[in-house]
Amino acid sequence: MAYQTRGRDPFLDPGTAEMIEKRGKELLGLALICLAGMAGAMVLSYTPDDPSWMSATDAPVQNWMGRLGASIASPLFMIVGWGAWGLAIVLGAWGVRLALHRGEDRAVGRLIFAPIWVALLSLYASSLTPGEVWAATHSFGLGGLFGDTVLGTLLGILPVGASFGLKLLSIVLGLGVLALGAFVLGFTRPELLRLGRFLMVGLIMTYAWIMALMGRGAKGAVSAAQ
Repeated sequence: MAYQTRGRDPFLDPGTAEMIEKRGKELLGLALICLAGMAGAMVLSYTPDDPSWMSATDAPVQNWMGRLGASIASPLFMIVGWGAWGLAIVLGAWGVRLALHRGEDRAVGRLIFAPIWVALLSLYASSLTPGEVWAATHSFGLGGLFGDTVLGTLLGILPVGASFGLKLLSIVLGLGVLALGAFVLGFTRPELLRLGRFLMVGLIMTYAWIMALMGRGAKGAVSAAQ
């Protein structure tokens, strides 16, 4: 004999479940934005003189994120150098996307390439000439040990001189950083077109504003001379 069983009602109705999911994504986005700010402060205030597990010193911590920030920044810079900025950029970009619900569905497929982008940033930084302060306080280039090692290998493979090869690689790596960065940060073609249009309009408006100020200044000078 078959018995009819009444289906159990869902714990939450679809509207409530969707609202909770949206608020959860927004909270996660805000958390990522906070982490991005902390990572950016840690990288920006990095100094090789800070105490860390690689440097034992009694000097006061200068890193804005304290001893923990100094302990993380030191090995991070040693490995990827200024490529460490990629960590803060990725966290901030996807934090904004989640908070504003702009392309959050692309997160998984794009973020898996984030380590490759950070490595590419490291290589590009290594192709740049470090300043006197950096050269005096570090035994590696702007891209860290990883960037220096891989870049040196690539220069050895290229069938051209080291000087020309370095300039060529710097251009190629710079273009690669921009292209892969746009992909990793979730940009689509329409978004890039809108961004380019916004920058172009902003540039034109800024130029018009400067010309207007110069025109007013010229009129004022003529009046003062008269």
